[in-house]
Amino acid sequence: MTNSPLTNDYHPDLIIEDAKNGWRVVRLNRPKSLHALDESIATALLKLFQDYHHDDSVKAIWLDSTTPKAFCAGGDVRKLRQLVINNEVAAANQFFEQEYALDLLLHDYAKPVVVWGEGYVMGGGLGLFMAAPFRLVTPYSRLAMPEVNIGLYPDVGATRFLADRGPIGLFTGLTGSIMTAAGGYGIGWATHICDAQRDVVLQKLLNIDWDHYPAGDFRALDDTLNGLHRPVAPGPLQNSLDVIHSVCRGVSFEQDYQAIIGLIDARSDWLRQASENLAKGSPSTAAITWLLWQWGRQVHSWQEVFALELQISDWKIRHPDFVEGVRARLVDKDLSPAWEACESMSLHGILAKNPPVTNIESWNALLKQYHVIS
Repeated sequence: MTNSPLTNDYHPDLIIEDAKNGWRVVRLNRPKSLHALDESIATALLKLFQDYHHDDSVKAIWLDSTTPKAFCAGGDVRKLRQLVINNEVAAANQFFEQEYALDLLLHDYAKPVVVWGEGYVMGGGLGLFMAAPFRLVTPYSRLAMPEVNIGLYPDVGATRFLADRGPIGLFTGLTGSIMTAAGGYGIGWATHICDAQRDVVLQKLLNIDWDHYPAGDFRALDDTLNGLHRPVAPGPLQNSLDVIHSVCRGVSFEQDYQAIIGLIDARSDWLRQASENLAKGSPSTAAITWLLWQWGRQVHSWQEVFALELQISDWKIRHPDFVEGVRARLVDKDLSPAWEACESMSLHGILAKNPPVTNIESWNALLKQYHVIS
């Protein structure tokens, strides 16, 4: 490929290339952390995409990482945890502000953005992925919002993109279940499955004759990518749809929780793993995920979604489950978190002692409706 590296004033962990035909290639380059996002790289990406928005020489953007193991495994939660321990919550919140501003910008972006989601696409990485109109996965992709394991919660727009997918979204949010390419494509998280090598796909896109498409650049990409799409056999998600709809009714948190826990005897390994994730996961994460899914079902703009998530994130990182959950999974790695004790496994029993009240009326009304606050 005859791309010329651009002077990179944005960030040392970004590789930026000026490709032909008005393309820019942007690569996350933090292989040791599976390309995790922190405030510095979120800020750099935000600035880069703002600049490209106004740069007439940029026609389309390709975003990937330098290693096939992961596009982006999420936010740098170890760093966030340390900030909380150091009483630097304001600095931790600054990360969420930059990350959500980046995601919001991409949801409303006027130019085509194509993301190559190979390997792990999780948490903050999935939020970035979901914000782009063209979302490519490979047979080796693994997608998830696994925050229930670390005491955070599915954010980065998941309040809406989980709710948009009904019971399946609720199930994947509560259990952190990992999806294959088939599952990700099946529920519309991915737009195309590609079994060709990354550089082959990229070369096809760089060679697009834009003038050949009077209907516009998005149509040009659609046509080209549709020609590269290769369906794959159904994955564990598709094989479990009936069960998911039977356990996730979205009417009562307690019923949904108990029904998923009851899958521990399911024949499917995938469903048993989902049950175990929820049983061992953070109760406060499960409760807030269920409530955010209810709020997301009311249909809100992306701006409203990120405004609420900013306030919920501030509440959640101060909650003891976050520091403890990251400790158990990523710091000491003993996988034995001591979650905050609950009066009962009900929304009120889990959240009433420290309710996630915000200045957003529709959210507070939901907390009242479900008796979290009076």
